[in-house]
Amino acid sequence: MYRNCGGFFKLLEETVEGTLEEKDFEKRENGEIFEMKMALMLGRSVSEMRELASKSEACRMEGIDVDEFANKMF
Repeated sequence: MYRNCGGFFKLLEETVEGTLEEKDFEKRENGEIFEMKMALMLGRSVSEMRELASKSEACRMEGIDVDEFANKMF
């Protein structure tokens, strides 16, 4: 299943990196719109993405493996 979705996830990765690396703030995409766009692409709501991010951060600090994917397909 991961192999089938590899291109999609690579596109998401490139989109995030491109947005974060943009030095000119006038050209950078609006943060709230970008957050919503990423959530929609992953099949989640913005609030679900924020909850997952805080859960992921807490797990990372405690050294626990994250048991949930950002994408709802898995």
